[in-house]
Amino acid sequence: MRDCRKLGIRQAFTSYNNPKGNADTQRLMRTLKEELIWLREWTSLVELMQQLEIWIERYNHDYLHSTLGYRQPITFEQEHQLRHGSQFSAA
Repeated sequence: MRDCRKLGIRQAFTSYNNPKGNADTQRLMRTLKEELIWLREWTSLVELMQQLEIWIERYNHDYLHSTLGYRQPITFEQEHQLRHGSQFSAA
């Protein structure tokens, strides 16, 4: 808990089996399945992984997300780093 505070991460605890606790993650997984996974019968794990990388890149650079003020995740991340600076140092 203390480490999260140092990093500016606010933890939210919900009761067991509470869908509101991970709604954003569940929505991402549904979108991934609807737009990539379920569209075809995959016969090659390598091909799926390649297409997944492409999908993630597009998701982070092209999608406008309501929870991010209708900005792309990459834009939101860049703005956050400008406002708060990076708290991580290179290894």
